Amino acid sequence: MSRPLRRVLMLTAAWPPVARVGGRRPLRLARRLPALGWDPVVLTPEPDAVFRAPPPLDPSLQAPQVEVLRVGRPVPSTRLHRRVAGVPGGRLVQRALAEALLPDQYVEWIPAALRAARAVEAHAVWATGPPFGMHVAGAAVAHMLGLPLVLDYRDPWTVADGPRRARWRRLPGRSRGLRRLEQALLGRASAVVYVADDIRDRNREAFPTLPGDGWRVIPNGFDEADVGPVAPLRPLRPTLLYAGSCYGSRSMRPVLAALAEGFGPGERGVCLRIFGELDPAARAFLDDHPLPGRVFVEQRVPAAVLAAHLRGADGLLLIVGGTHHTVPAKLFDYMAAGRPVVGLGAAEGAAAAVVERCGIGLWASDRAGLIAALRAVEARAVPYAPVAAELHRYSADAMAERTVAVLDGVSRGRLRAS
Repeated sequence: MSRPLRRVLMLTAAWPPVARVGGRRPLRLARRLPALGWDPVVLTPEPDAVFRAPPPLDPSLQAPQVEVLRVGRPVPSTRLHRRVAGVPGGRLVQRALAEALLPDQYVEWIPAALRAARAVEAHAVWATGPPFGMHVAGAAVAHMLGLPLVLDYRDPWTVADGPRRARWRRLPGRSRGLRRLEQALLGRASAVVYVADDIRDRNREAFPTLPGDGWRVIPNGFDEADVGPVAPLRPLRPTLLYAGSCYGSRSMRPVLAALAEGFGPGERGVCLRIFGELDPAARAFLDDHPLPGRVFVEQRVPAAVLAAHLRGADGLLLIVGGTHHTVPAKLFDYMAAGRPVVGLGAAEGAAAAVVERCGIGLWASDRAGLIAALRAVEARAVPYAPVAAELHRYSADAMAERTVAVLDGVSRGRLRAS
């Protein structure tokens, strides 16, 4: 007779149909945990309860048949944030609200989360951030239920605090308060999981008094089941495709500049197709250097439609800025598509190393290298020779196996009567 499944209460800010990148990790885990001995119960806000702006919704996302506790009722700061939107001085009020909450509006969601979780029979609590108010909520739920707590870091928290804009000064003591809060949560957790070594190592430096022996690195994992079986859409022209938004450190401007220098406008040869939003610098460049017939910017599309385009493109563009240690979640979506990656960023960075080890594309670190990469796309000759063993390390299967090892470890000897 098989052993009854143990249960893990998973706290996440995003769950289908919410189409935010932060929902992919818990979604991919929840699909696999039952086969590995754990039954997930998902605790998540209703989409309109906490998000300050309506989140994108995508009904084509494939969610597993697991128990989901959706907690509604908008929190006070979210209601006020929406009420002052568009009125004179409203942005200042919104910024003050964001600064006043420690760490964010998700702490106002905790009472409702506790009520929803009170009757849950589980053996561990797992909470993923950002938003890091979900870590606070997870700690409160674990304390109420008397269960071990696993904190999951998809990004750094207080160690990522950069310089503030000169026209806005952070409330006195806020940074110190956030650092103390993070230290308290880390000290309370039975285990802490980070998506990258860099985030773990920076936390070890920031919190040297914490033991850190329960801190593990579990990378994100790609999952072909996100949208189910989708036939590829093969473009007539050689196409480099980008999915998502561009912003400061991940600007599309260098790519546009390479296209302008190496190709110019034109209805033939390589084209760049963007499903998402350009950053201001990229928009300004296109205003000054139009590239009709070469660059196409389109609205976001449902995941199933996007997957068909990803699986048919000649190259999938990945832009990595900021820290060299970052491996963007987008890379895992590209892995699932099974098409070559064209990366732009530091040659010594973590993302470049993953692309090289896995044999799934090429990397450019300057204008000349990028133009050469675009030539390879135009020739439909971007190298793609995937190494199965390396790809498995970044699969959702491997991510789930490592997560179960953590859950098994924290739950030993602390199982609740069922």
